Amino acid sequence: MRRKAWPRGQGVILGFAIGASIGVLGLPVQPAATPAPVAARSVPATEVEDASCHTRADCGSRIRGGLRITETGWACTTGFVARDARTGTRYVLTAGHCVSGSGLTAQWSHHGRVIGRAALQGLHEGSRADVGAIEIDGSDGIDQVVASDVLDIRSVTGAAPDASQTVGSFVCRAGATSGWACGEIVAADVDADIQGIRIHHGWWIDIPSAPGDSGAPVVDAQGRAAGMVIGTTETRSLYSTVDGIYAELGLRPCLGRSCD
Repeated sequence: MRRKAWPRGQGVILGFAIGASIGVLGLPVQPAATPAPVAARSVPATEVEDASCHTRADCGSRIRGGLRITETGWACTTGFVARDARTGTRYVLTAGHCVSGSGLTAQWSHHGRVIGRAALQGLHEGSRADVGAIEIDGSDGIDQVVASDVLDIRSVTGAAPDASQTVGSFVCRAGATSGWACGEIVAADVDADIQGIRIHHGWWIDIPSAPGDSGAPVVDAQGRAAGMVIGTTETRSLYSTVDGIYAELGLRPCLGRSCD
């Protein structure tokens, strides 16, 4: 079956250059819409406050999902801490266009502290995910996401396969700019253009995101890692799924404090 294609030119890249106009790489940017309120349903809370986490831009030394990261004028969001099962190397995931924009080996920071260097990126024609990976020290990462605020830090309970991410399914997004918002999947396994590059296997949800949210983790109603935000319109966000991320980079989100 042929995949449906989202209309060209409607998506907006969410990593952005600080101090520059919000438009990135010639793509048209729509005015940022107010994020949808948290739905009545919610992902179950599994963690308590981390006293070292003050804001999404200042959350201590442990790297987790939903934080603001920067590199030479770029700002994006941490997705999931992940592990290469073959080598044991730990990474923090973000959008591939953030890593391609910064360049491989570029140093990324959180709250002025270098967290690691860009090491892998999967943005290419025909890719199944717009994903990049920053290599981090194994002790720095933790299997958590900052949810509604810094008093609401949750463990990742599993990885949601594509088959479970059906139209109408409930998911939530944790962006460094837009914060926490929940909605429903409105389209699955569609094509989209990112930086003029056609990629496959994108999922759309009915909440908008904003510049700086690129890489934001998306979790399902069971608290499982579903994917990461890579683009937006005025009313919807586009994300790459964890299955697509694994297909491109061979990385899976960490589960448990030992990062299994």
